[in-house]
Amino acid sequence: MIFGRKKPASTPRAELEALHGKRLSQVVERSGGQELVLGRKGGISVSDSELVIVCDGREVFRCRLEGCIAAELMSRNGVDIKGTAPDGSRRHVVAYYSNLRQ
Repeated sequence: MIFGRKKPASTPRAELEALHGKRLSQVVERSGGQELVLGRKGGISVSDSELVIVCDGREVFRCRLEGCIAAELMSRNGVDIKGTAPDGSRRHVVAYYSNLRQ
């Protein structure tokens, strides 16, 4: 590689743990250039080995921390998460933070 640096294989654990407890207004899944709303009014939970997003009282996203890539949006109003689900499929969601103070 001539310019730049190599992208990390996953986001550092400390950055993922910083997402724990964030309140969300909406979560959408990106697939094939389309966005599907998975849920509204929820939160992010980070455990020892998984990141889980719950909206409207039900789980809408779960991925292993190993290999999970999370990056805050440039607008700082949400986070883009890519990870491997327990069934082995790769998923890509965007979780938008709630306007409430956190």
